[in-house]
Amino acid sequence: MSLAHRSVPHQPGVVTSAGLTWATTPRGTRGGPLVWSTALVLACLAYGAAIASGRGDVLLAFGIALAIPLVFAVNLEAGVLSLILLRPSLDTFADNSIGSLGGQRLNPASLMAIATIAIAVPYMIEQRRRLMAAPSILPYAAFAAFAASGILVSPDPGTSATEWVRLVAIMVTYALVYVSTTSRAQVARVLIAVVVSGVIPAAAGIGQYVWGGQRTIGDYSRLTGTFVHPDPYGIYLALVITVGMTVLLARTSWDRWLVAPALLVLIAALVGSYTRTAWVIVGIAILVLGAVRFRRLLLLAPLLVAAVILAVPSTTTRFNDLSTPRTNPYGTGNSFNSRVTQWRDALPKAERRPLTGIGLTAIVDESQYSQHVHSDYVRTLVETGVFGFVSYVWLLLATLIGCAKTIRATGRESTWPLAAAGLAGLAAATCYLVASGDSNLITQSAVSGTAWAIFACAHAAGRIAREEREPPPPSRHAARRERLFNAPGVRVARVARRP
Repeated sequence: MSLAHRSVPHQPGVVTSAGLTWATTPRGTRGGPLVWSTALVLACLAYGAAIASGRGDVLLAFGIALAIPLVFAVNLEAGVLSLILLRPSLDTFADNSIGSLGGQRLNPASLMAIATIAIAVPYMIEQRRRLMAAPSILPYAAFAAFAASGILVSPDPGTSATEWVRLVAIMVTYALVYVSTTSRAQVARVLIAVVVSGVIPAAAGIGQYVWGGQRTIGDYSRLTGTFVHPDPYGIYLALVITVGMTVLLARTSWDRWLVAPALLVLIAALVGSYTRTAWVIVGIAILVLGAVRFRRLLLLAPLLVAAVILAVPSTTTRFNDLSTPRTNPYGTGNSFNSRVTQWRDALPKAERRPLTGIGLTAIVDESQYSQHVHSDYVRTLVETGVFGFVSYVWLLLATLIGCAKTIRATGRESTWPLAAAGLAGLAAATCYLVASGDSNLITQSAVSGTAWAIFACAHAAGRIAREEREPPPPSRHAARRERLFNAPGVRVARVARRP
């Protein structure tokens, strides 16, 4: 019998040494000691507060909420996919409370946000080495920090703090998706989950059209689906459609056609939302996808537009408002002029506290009609200050550049799923940057939560592609084992099997 050192072909995340093979990819699928300790503390605090209150509704609410950190602790990917799938549908319960504590109503969306943040922080600490490679995490943390500085000077610190929690919940969604996505299969599952997440909101919108329930705004009856307003609903659908188109075009197996029925439902709901911004950014997404990879989209785009106009002629009249004056609560003129007026009214407020801003939600709180400013750029400048505005622009640019680097890293040899994630991320990031100009997205958990899940998946795909090309160094634990097996006097070899 002879001893031999058999060479093992390289595999991503695998180190071979002294005839032995072991995985070096950090464990990110389950929680470590810090995560489980946090889950235990959360359980004790939640049930202790519920029992002390003596109220069954609070006990029920906290019991449901504790299922979230438990799922995350047992399997991070399962928790992330559940978050992507469920969050867009929870706003339908925004006006329904399953309990209250301290005068604050508890609804499913708020409970999910709080529970996700609570379990995400220890995960981010445990996975900090991997997380620090995320292109958007530092600018996002900076933006959140500057946004927090204006809470105390806000007209309503409680409302401002609640808005900040929504902002942080979106940030940790990005972090969790990034650290949990470590393989091609996981990238594919995130992309599919984003598309599937739009089925219920889109079907709900179609149901409103069939059985009634649309929201009348101006001269149009608009679909809202599971959302509270048609504008964020339409923008959300546009982002999901962007991912759906990418999946349909990039995947080569027969099951890609399963996405086609979902896309039809999503497009129908998008048209029924009558959200012009969403229509425009879908066109931008088609142009980006066509210019970067799928040239045939540039030919199909005019045919798609013509088909929509022929099927729903009223879509053309939706743009007449841009040139037709009408009376609205803020004066007389078209809706674009109304938004410009809102921007002009809000911008001088930035001079009051140029460094810290006047606090999140302050524009709405100080407005005569409680209207939003309809621009994240104006809002961040006024409510989070100059530093907050700069960090927000830094965040958007870092996100866009990170997606572009993924496309460069993947090249053309692996369209699915790594390059597909990069393409979807680049198109969605471009759309998000444009939509931020006339929309309020930074704290829209259902919209931005989905958007930043897409961006995180794209950035993780780039990291995976680079690791496949140039494997990272082994972890400290693997390095110690290698030194032990190669120590003088220790001979570790693999016995070659005889034929």
